[in-house]
Amino acid sequence: MQSTPLSCWECGTVLSTTGGRCPACGAEQPSPAPAVDPAMPVAPLVRPQQERPPPDPGRRRRAAAPWVLLSVGLAAIGALAAMLGPHRHADGGDRPAPAPSVAPPRPEHPVDPNDLGITDPSAVKPADLLGRARTRALAWSTDALLLSFRATPVLDGRVNLSNGGTVEYTFGKPTGEGFGAGARVSGKRLRISLGQGGTKLEETNTGLARAALEPNCPLEDAVRKAVAAGVPSNSSLAVSYQFDERRNKTVWRITPTSDESLTRMVDGWTCAVLVR
Repeated sequence: MQSTPLSCWECGTVLSTTGGRCPACGAEQPSPAPAVDPAMPVAPLVRPQQERPPPDPGRRRRAAAPWVLLSVGLAAIGALAAMLGPHRHADGGDRPAPAPSVAPPRPEHPVDPNDLGITDPSAVKPADLLGRARTRALAWSTDALLLSFRATPVLDGRVNLSNGGTVEYTFGKPTGEGFGAGARVSGKRLRISLGQGGTKLEETNTGLARAALEPNCPLEDAVRKAVAAGVPSNSSLAVSYQFDERRNKTVWRITPTSDESLTRMVDGWTCAVLVR
């Protein structure tokens, strides 16, 4: 490959070599570019970094918004806790929060702890109250046993307490001699009486007796059997239930208040009419 003659860039004089000064005008000549060796590795091309966009103030505000909300929420919780927390004395001691200015309403009538839940004193079902009476007796003694049950006058299975009717349940404490119906009980008694004056509890101390327990024959069934055996169906009745030592069983005694001669005895377990 032939080389191209060089000339001065100022006066055009032909030069033999590149670089140096022109012998005619003295102008400085450019130096020749260095030769490139193909065996040498070529340095990678470094691209200039792209300019980053200027910071967005709105973005900073959006990023800071959750922290602002969290700070405001914590401040509100702290203020609420300070209002609801215990008040302080001037000396720094705690004192309870002030009581409400309005007192809670009081019941119009005080609750009787011995009340058996009678809603209508003019139509009381003695058999329905027997379970409640036993619950009250268990508060008197955890092993209380039913001794007797009396009600008068009974009409259609109900007693009118508002018109002189009475219902009475008696409970005792077992002595440990025997169990079930006929078990001996001590002389201590709890009598629960229901009448026109309300419910009354009385503790007495009499002789030994025998437990009757709750009847297996309901009062209504016993009355039906007594009516079938001759008791007038429309008469008011005096009813009692207890353990009969002569018969060695629990017995319903059903007597018309108008004629005691028509009394009938009914087995408290089987509802069978007994011969007097």
